[in-house]
Amino acid sequence: MTSEAVAAGLEHVNAVAVIDDGLQPFAMTQVPENERVAVLALLDDAELLLELKDRGFDAEGARAAPDEAIDSLTSPDGALGIGFQKLTEVSDALSLILERRHTMRQIAATMRVTGKCEVVERGPDDDLNDIARFDIIFLDYYLDSTDVDGQRAEAIAADIHARREITRNQQVVLMSSRPGVRDLRAAFRKKAEIEGASFAFVAKKDLDEPWKVRAHLEMLSRAMPFAGALGAYVGAVKTNVEAARNELSAAIDDLDIGDFAYIQRVALNPDGHPLGDYLSWLLSSHLTALAFEGPLRDQQRAVDAMEFKDGPLSPAEPSIGVANLYHDALFARNLGRVEAHPRAQPGSEFEDVPLVQLGDVFLDAARTKAVVVLSADCDLAFSTVVERAPDRDRAVILVSGRPSSIKSEPTKPGHAHTEGMVSGGDVYRIDWDFDTFRTVSLGDLVAHLTNLGLDLSNRDRLRPLYSLKLQQEFGSNLMRVGPPIMPPISRRLRASIQRDSNGAIVQESLDPGEVVVARFGKTLALRMTPSLVGKLKNACRELHFDMKDHLATLPAEGDKTTVKLFQEWSAKTTALGNQIENDTIWMELLKDIPVPPSGEIKRIRGCISFARGTGWQFPSQPMVVLALAENEGSDAPASIDDADA
Repeated sequence: MTSEAVAAGLEHVNAVAVIDDGLQPFAMTQVPENERVAVLALLDDAELLLELKDRGFDAEGARAAPDEAIDSLTSPDGALGIGFQKLTEVSDALSLILERRHTMRQIAATMRVTGKCEVVERGPDDDLNDIARFDIIFLDYYLDSTDVDGQRAEAIAADIHARREITRNQQVVLMSSRPGVRDLRAAFRKKAEIEGASFAFVAKKDLDEPWKVRAHLEMLSRAMPFAGALGAYVGAVKTNVEAARNELSAAIDDLDIGDFAYIQRVALNPDGHPLGDYLSWLLSSHLTALAFEGPLRDQQRAVDAMEFKDGPLSPAEPSIGVANLYHDALFARNLGRVEAHPRAQPGSEFEDVPLVQLGDVFLDAARTKAVVVLSADCDLAFSTVVERAPDRDRAVILVSGRPSSIKSEPTKPGHAHTEGMVSGGDVYRIDWDFDTFRTVSLGDLVAHLTNLGLDLSNRDRLRPLYSLKLQQEFGSNLMRVGPPIMPPISRRLRASIQRDSNGAIVQESLDPGEVVVARFGKTLALRMTPSLVGKLKNACRELHFDMKDHLATLPAEGDKTTVKLFQEWSAKTTALGNQIENDTIWMELLKDIPVPPSGEIKRIRGCISFARGTGWQFPSQPMVVLALAENEGSDAPASIDDADA
C-alpha cells in the first residue's frame, strides 16, 4: 500500500478494476459497414489531422492505423475536440462509441488520480484470471449497446464472485448511466449470487467529478473491513434459522391435545381470544428466541461495533427489501377477512358480529384512504358464551388516515403518522388525523367500513408497541409508555435551488426524487446524495460567474468606499472560487443534514444555505439556497416567489 493511498483514506484498497464495454479500445468493426468509408475519408481532413498530429499521428500514420488514431481522440486528458465533432457528422454510431469510451476512460483516470492506487481498465471480453487480486471491481450493467437486460453482467459478476479469495473483502460495485438500474440491483445481486456485504451500486452520473469519485472510493474503503463480519452474521442467521426451524418443529411435536386445551381454557377462554391467533403469536415469539437469542449473539456483537459513516453508498430511498423488514417490525401481516368470531356457528346470534383488534388497519383499493381501530383490546374481546357475549352497541374507536407513497407527493401531515407500510409493491406513510375520529357500534362496523370503500378482504395489524404508541398519542396522555421511535423511513420532498444573480433571483426546480428526507424522531434530516451536491456545486459555479461579472463592473481605484467595496467583492469571489475547487467541502456534505424549522434559513457550508417553507429572507451576501417545502406533507411550493422576501 502506498503512503499516498493511505493519506487519501484508501487504506484497504490496493487495486481497482473497471469493466465496461466503453473501455474496449476502438475498432473500425464497431462502426456500421455503410458508414466506414465516410469515416476513413475524414482521416484526410486537415482539421482532424491537426488534432491527430498532437496525439502522435501524421496523415500516413492515421491511414495506416485508423483504429489507434481514432481511439486517441478519446484520451481522458481533455474534452472531445474538433475531430470528434467531425466524425459525429458522418456516423451517429461512432459518436456514441467515442463518447462512451471517453467518459469511461475519464472515470478510470480519475479513480487512478484520486485513489492513488492501481486502476485497470477491462472490456467485457477480457480475461478474468487475475480478478481475485482486485479489492474493488466496478461493473457496468449493460455491457453492449444492444443489451436489453443485464444477463451478461450477471454472468460476469457471478464469475468474479466465484473466483474471489474467501478471506478477502472484495467488493463488486454495479454501475450504470440508466436510472432504472438502481431498482434492479437487488435482483441482479441475487442472480449473480453475490453476498449483500460484498455488493454496492453507484450511478455513473455520480462519478462525473473527481470529488465524487474520491468520496465513493473512500466510502467503499471504509466499509470493506465490515464485509467479513457482515458475511459471518448473515451466514449465522441462515444457519440459526434452519436450526430454529427444526427446534420449533420438535417443540410443536412435544405438545399434545391436553396442552392445547390447557392453553385455550386457562389463557384464552375468559376473553374468548381465538386459539389459532394466540398460538401463532406464541410460536413466532419462540421461533424468534431460538433463531436470534442463542449462538447468533457472538456474530451480533461484531456487527454491533460497526459504524457506517456518512457517505454516498446508501441509496436515497430504501429498497423494497429494507421496507419489508420495517413493515414486519411494525405490522402483523395478512390477518385476513373481517369475519365473525371463529367459534360462531352459522345461523347463531353471533354470526354477524365482527372480531377486530387494536391496531387493525384497513385501506381502500386505490390506497387513498386508511382507517385504524384504536379501541382497547379488552373492549373488543368477546366469546360465543353467554358470560362473554359481544355487545353490539359497544363503541369502536376509528381514526382516519391519508396514505401516501414515498415515490409521490406527500399528503398534509396529521397529528401522528405510521411509516413503512408495504402494500402492492410500494411503501406508504399514513398520516393519521385524530380530528376525524368517530365511534361506530360493533354491530354496524362492517357496514360502516364497507360504505367508506375500504377493503375488508384482508388487513394488517400494528404490532402492540406501535398500536399502543398510536393509541397513547390519540389519547393525549401526559404519561406515555415510551415505545421505540418509528423507523426512519425516507420520502421525497419538493425543492428548488436558488441564487441571487446580481439582483435577480434565478431558480432551478428539482425533479421528484432528487431531494429525500428522513425523520428520526422529531428531527427531519435531508439525505445529501452525490447528485444533489453536484447540482449545488454547479449552482455555486454559476454564482461565481455572476460575482466575477459584477466584480468587473466595479472600479478598482477611487475613494475609500469604492476601493473597500472592490476589495470585499474580490475577496468574496476568490473565497467562493476556492470553495468550489476544494473537494473536501463537497465530500463532507454527503451526510444527513438537519432541515431548519419552517420559515427559517440556515447556512450549511460556505455559500450554501438551506431554507424551509415560506417567510425566510434571501441573504444579502452571495449565497446558493436549497429551498425546501414546508415539511414532508406540505403543499407549500418551495419557491422564493412565495416567500416574504
